[in-house]
Amino acid sequence: MRFILIDHIETLEPGKRITGFKQIREDEDYFADHFPGFPVVPGVLVLESLAQLGGRLVEATIKEQTGRRVLPMLGKAEQAKFVRAVRPGDRLDLVCEAIAIGEGAARVNGTATVGGRRACTATIMYAMIDVQQAGEQLDPAQTAQLHAWSDRVWRELRGRQS
Repeated sequence: MRFILIDHIETLEPGKRITGFKQIREDEDYFADHFPGFPVVPGVLVLESLAQLGGRLVEATIKEQTGRRVLPMLGKAEQAKFVRAVRPGDRLDLVCEAIAIGEGAARVNGTATVGGRRACTATIMYAMIDVQQAGEQLDPAQTAQLHAWSDRVWRELRGRQS
């Protein structure tokens, strides 16, 4: 199972806002068990889609403001509300707006909608790992691997070099 839960980033305004979407395919792995006869995207995966998109906003903001490369790590989801089932064939539209982005932590508000109707909202907090300065956690090969992965994902989601 691929764990990038965004198909495309449509707009990005570092420090402010990011929009994107995930087209929900009928053959997603989790539909076999969630639920047979009534397939529904697990709420935690809708929330993860928002968290991934918000993480891209945080990453782009820090890179633009300071030149640093960070890996935003999900720290906390607050006030998550799931108000509509997301089903096969749905396009999950995602919006995250920056609340605060600092040196070591960030917070965004996220909203996921289907057909203009709200499916999920949450406030998402991140802790940042500075990839270059994480010597006690990452060796140089791991740092290079993270950079390559992040660059590849940016290209896939934006259709251009980051």
